[in-house]
Amino acid sequence: MVGVYVHIPFCKTKCPYCDFYSVTNLRPVEDYLRALATEIDLRSYELAGVPVETIYFGGGTPSLLSGRAIGDIICRLRRSFDVAAEAEVTLECNPGDLSTLDLDEVITAGVNRFSIGAQSFDPSLLRFLGRRHTGEETRALVRELHRRGVRNISLDLIYGIPGSGEETLRADLDALLALEPTHISAYHLIYEEGTPLHYRLRRGRVSAIDEEESLRQSHYVAERLRSAGYEHYEISAFALPGYRSRHNGSYWHGVPYIGLGPGAHSYIHPWRSYDPSDVTLYCRQLLRSTPFLSRTYERITPEMALEEYVLTRLRTCEGLSLSEMERLFATGVGERVLQRAQPYIVSGDLLLEGDRLHLSLHGIDISDAIILDLI
Repeated sequence: MVGVYVHIPFCKTKCPYCDFYSVTNLRPVEDYLRALATEIDLRSYELAGVPVETIYFGGGTPSLLSGRAIGDIICRLRRSFDVAAEAEVTLECNPGDLSTLDLDEVITAGVNRFSIGAQSFDPSLLRFLGRRHTGEETRALVRELHRRGVRNISLDLIYGIPGSGEETLRADLDALLALEPTHISAYHLIYEEGTPLHYRLRRGRVSAIDEEESLRQSHYVAERLRSAGYEHYEISAFALPGYRSRHNGSYWHGVPYIGLGPGAHSYIHPWRSYDPSDVTLYCRQLLRSTPFLSRTYERITPEMALEEYVLTRLRTCEGLSLSEMERLFATGVGERVLQRAQPYIVSGDLLLEGDRLHLSLHGIDISDAIILDLI
């Protein structure tokens, strides 16, 4: 299987914590849509004869596009690629963006999974995060989807926010679970370098919560969602049985995918490539009489592939397979990784089950250090 990611690089406002490429100038939208259509046509050969099992509209804010525009993109993808009839088609949404007409159009076009950026239901925390929606708008969108028979709904939650605590986190999880999502992505707030929030942190205008509170919130989220019947299948992802994100899962299991749109990444082993993170350049190159796109390429060496295998597999509940490592890389690799893992197995941060190593709940707290030691 392979996947297709479509980057929609437009936002009405830029959230201060976000480091994904996006612009708040919406004037190039029509040019972007025409350029995207050209890129789809130009790159159709890359996945020739291979079934596309997942399509993911990310951003930016894909829900800023009209339902008709999303439908047109899906139709072009189906014409250019071998999109499976049962493909998972995900649309990231900001609550309050989609009209009922847009919902009907995108569902008719084939969107069968919605990823909604709820983040919080607390008005003060939403303001801190720079979100332009309310908790009630999140509830209203989920209700509209349920009315249309859509059950494959993912809600995003951000925790570890300054000013939050046990009471606000409990209330957020109560509100989240009341909507009965089939999937939840729960992220600890990160101060990504180059973002306005990171700038405010460096200038002392905001203070991150302390490590003890951070771990307490992380454990509470995981334990609460697990007890509610969600499987903790990836460090930041929880799903009811049968509702894991097939597209995101492909990133953790080395499945090839192509990324379309400015700033999008592609992976077809042994190459990784990047579209330019510049919507103006993207449109200018693809709308020429002889279109082209100045993508950046990186060859993945065997050493890089091994490091990425450890990094991605350990993020999942299945963990990494020592025998698979021997088969994919070289004899003795699995044994060396097992030797390096011994201190963490003894401490209980890594669990060894058969030939598989995976993180325990407490091991997730120090996952970066464990991964670094193993590679």
